[in-house]
Amino acid sequence: MLDVAGLVLGAVLTLLIFSYLLGDNPLYRLALHLFVGALVGYSFGIVLHEVLLKITLGQLQSYPILLVPLVMGLWLFFFKSIPRLAYVGNFVLAFLIGVGTAVALSSALMGVIIPQIEATGRALSFPSPAPFRLGLLDGLLVVVGTVCTLMAFNFTARKQQGLTGVWARLVGMMMWIGRVFLLFAFGVSFAGALTASLSIFIGRMQYVIDILVDLYLRLVGG
Repeated sequence: MLDVAGLVLGAVLTLLIFSYLLGDNPLYRLALHLFVGALVGYSFGIVLHEVLLKITLGQLQSYPILLVPLVMGLWLFFFKSIPRLAYVGNFVLAFLIGVGTAVALSSALMGVIIPQIEATGRALSFPSPAPFRLGLLDGLLVVVGTVCTLMAFNFTARKQQGLTGVWARLVGMMMWIGRVFLLFAFGVSFAGALTASLSIFIGRMQYVIDILVDLYLRLVGG
């Protein structure tokens, strides 16, 4: 009986979420509140039981360093809950933002920029004695796309005369080519997101259909 109720509840919540296609409505908000409330409640229980009790308090004697994040968390919770003393909690926020920014920058440098430079350099290598094979053309396309895409974020090019004007027009042309590459990249990303969304939609609709068929078979068999 419980499994049937769970199937019916899942189908009903799915249909309530899909009702957003007709516009914002109370049914959609009800389903959204249920999902957010369940997620927050589950996350709070996991954090309280697994992080605070098991990791922090359970291993505090073995690893006294865990006292630092515990104190920082209590510091932030206590001072931010009092409007007059909220500025005191900014010290913890500054530390968190600073560490997060440093980690993000190092991740972008080591995980994106440097590998992109290495991949661009390898793209121009000659894998065989024939220098005009498709691999070289692909490498040139990668280099041109990378340089022009980076130049697309240059907003200082001005109309000038002489050699400086020729350089400005060249930069402007590279910016235009970079924007074309960006349009293709955004288009592919949007197509991938749309395909993933359609796949999720098809999966949910198949889930609802399977539930209806299962309920029909249960009623007919019963």
